[in-house]
Amino acid sequence: MVTGHGPRFVSIGDASGLAEGALKLVEVEGRDLVVVRIEGEVYALDNRCPHLGGPLSGGRVEGRAVVCPWHGWQWDAKTGRAVWPQVDWRAFTYPTRIEAGQILVRVA
Repeated sequence: MVTGHGPRFVSIGDASGLAEGALKLVEVEGRDLVVVRIEGEVYALDNRCPHLGGPLSGGRVEGRAVVCPWHGWQWDAKTGRAVWPQVDWRAFTYPTRIEAGQILVRVA
């Protein structure tokens, strides 16, 4: 982890431990995030569904969307935009990258 002020990337685990289409709940500096691998890319979203707060980590993946287990709302894993229903809502996303086999997520 880099020290100092401003945004930084934090390791959340080994990239080989995250299977394609799998959802993984991680805690980063007091925040619950759901991490997912889709088409080889890794994405991180706030674990709380913007609709009614359902745990996205308990849902499933359909295409590029993370589906909330409570009401089926779907969120684009990359952008956070609502896929279904078509509303102008967004789940909060966090930038990610893989370095030296580790998944890194950017936090403020």
